[in-house]
Amino acid sequence: MNLKKRLLVTFILLLILPLFMFFAIIFISRQTMGPDTAFYVPKSEGMMQVTYLQAVLTLVLIIALTDLILVVWLYRSIIRPLNLLTIATNRIKDGDLDFSLPTESESTDELEQLCEDFEEMRIQLKKQIDTRLQYEQDTIELISNISHDLKTPLTAIKGYTEGILDGVADTKEKQEKYLKTIYTKASDMTVLVDELSFFSKIDTNIVPYNFKVFNADDFFNDCVEEMSLDTEVKNVTLDYISKLKDGQRIIADLEQLRRVMNNLIGNSVKYMDKESGSIVILAEDNDDTVKISVQDNGSGIDEKDIPFIFDRFYRADASRNSKKGGSGLGLAITKKIIEDHNGTISATSIPGKGTCISFTLLKEGSKNAALELGEIIDADYIKKP
Repeated sequence: MNLKKRLLVTFILLLILPLFMFFAIIFISRQTMGPDTAFYVPKSEGMMQVTYLQAVLTLVLIIALTDLILVVWLYRSIIRPLNLLTIATNRIKDGDLDFSLPTESESTDELEQLCEDFEEMRIQLKKQIDTRLQYEQDTIELISNISHDLKTPLTAIKGYTEGILDGVADTKEKQEKYLKTIYTKASDMTVLVDELSFFSKIDTNIVPYNFKVFNADDFFNDCVEEMSLDTEVKNVTLDYISKLKDGQRIIADLEQLRRVMNNLIGNSVKYMDKESGSIVILAEDNDDTVKISVQDNGSGIDEKDIPFIFDRFYRADASRNSKKGGSGLGLAITKKIIEDHNGTISATSIPGKGTCISFTLLKEGSKNAALELGEIIDADYIKKP
């Protein structure tokens, strides 16, 4: 019952209930003691005053009792939610958001609804604070990781530069070797900084996507052709297997999809521990989507780490990753890109045998694709020069 109805019921009861109780007492008195006894007024004036006084006192008592009952009823129905709100407000003021405000679901009472709104506000406020705390923690971890990763190439650059200045590199061959090392380390630093810059943009949703419809086989064959030169140098073969129908077209941002493939293949190469490594890109039909799997026969990932590998800054093996390099952002960037394509991404792995990371992309003509991704350009895939 809402507050308006409650006040209306109280007002009506205050008018009706005392009269009803008064006449009920008269009726019961007449029935039990006879019709001439209840508030009977005899001829004697003294007796008349006494019976009138009894009648007035009885009516006043009934009214007072009725008012007390109704006031207690109203007080309990109003003061309870107010007390709850007061307690909750004080706890929030003290910085405590780890509590729950008891509310009655689907209540029409305005105060109960206010408590429900207050509870929703507390939940949203807690989420915002938790998100901010997590962001601050991630920022601290990011700075720590980047500092650690930049320290190694900076130390190498400083050392080789001092070697050149001090005359340690006293031959042309040594100077070229030192300069190549300095260039390589500087390039590694550039990659780290670029990755960090891109992550900050994609994490705040300011990276524009240019979705296009293009031939899936043409794109992935081009990726294999482009990256196989780098993988062969490290004795890793890269192949593409397609189980799609001829001419199957998919919807994606070419630049960001290429970044995804570079991240996944780059990770497979980085953690390859076999003399003859193998990476296979498999494309399969999956209803309204195309499923792309990047499989390798590398070192694999422990089962306990699988749920966290797409988290920001997570490193399954901190000591191993620090030696391999990287900021721990690659898979987080990959996941965000795939999710922005309205796709899903997952990973399976067997330690010592290999890892498979799979993601989905929408097919041409997928249901509500335009609503999910926005404007889509119908254009043939143009091979990257």
